[in-house]
Amino acid sequence: MNLRAFIKLSRIEHGVLTSLIVVASYIIAGGRSAIAMALLFLASLLTEIFLFATNDIFNVEEDRVNRPDAPIVSGEVSIREAWALSLLSVVIAVLLNVLGIAMRYLMDWSIVILALAIFLGFFYNYGLKRVIIVNNVLVAITSSLTFLYGLYAVSSIPPTLNLPYLLFIVSFLATMGRELVKGALDVAGDARAGVKTMANVYGIRTAVIMAVAFTLLAVAVSPLIIISSRGFPGIILSIGVVITDAMLLYISIVVLTRPNYMSRFRTLALGAMSITIIAYLLFALLLIL
Repeated sequence: MNLRAFIKLSRIEHGVLTSLIVVASYIIAGGRSAIAMALLFLASLLTEIFLFATNDIFNVEEDRVNRPDAPIVSGEVSIREAWALSLLSVVIAVLLNVLGIAMRYLMDWSIVILALAIFLGFFYNYGLKRVIIVNNVLVAITSSLTFLYGLYAVSSIPPTLNLPYLLFIVSFLATMGRELVKGALDVAGDARAGVKTMANVYGIRTAVIMAVAFTLLAVAVSPLIIISSRGFPGIILSIGVVITDAMLLYISIVVLTRPNYMSRFRTLALGAMSITIIAYLLFALLLIL
């Protein structure tokens, strides 16, 4: 497997961003150990590689229609190579977390969050992606657990409601909206592979309306983040949330009136969420400076 094929299969850029979010939550929760940050970063990155690789392994039929340039479909990576990469990644990820707990750099609850992300993500890839609504919920939970992983690495008991929890809730709602639109865009490939989505069972219009509803719920909850991050450097996170909300409101209105806007909705929704994520990372960085 060459480097180009590895990057395409593992979607390593997503893994790096996910790992940075985990480290940010760790810092915001009060963690300051550089070793703990390194362990969390690597465990998160390797878990993402595992999930993306197994997704491609079990997603070949859909990818033949929706992603013909996917590395397994195009022949750049064999199934055997993909399995080797995914299994090696997840084993090392778990071992790093266990090592961190044994050395008391990470709290016990961190392995619970990591295991939850691994199992939910894997069983989504294995077959639950074909179950209507369950598929969207699993993606939204798994991707949003990044905000909790670093948080639970600091606390020996489940923490009370705070910024990472609020980001988890908003991320879950916004991701649900984005995933529903993704299903509307991938109707042909999903139907061919037996994947049931709101779009191919109840119609594209229904899926879009539900997507907008979840997106607007995310916007409605987001002011709690602003309330919880008052003062400096919290103002940076608040500005990021306001910009994100404005973008999400705009694309929600437009997608209801322009059916051909779904592709842009999906792209701009990710861009909007990225603004809050960047602000979250800057917030964490300023806390340690």
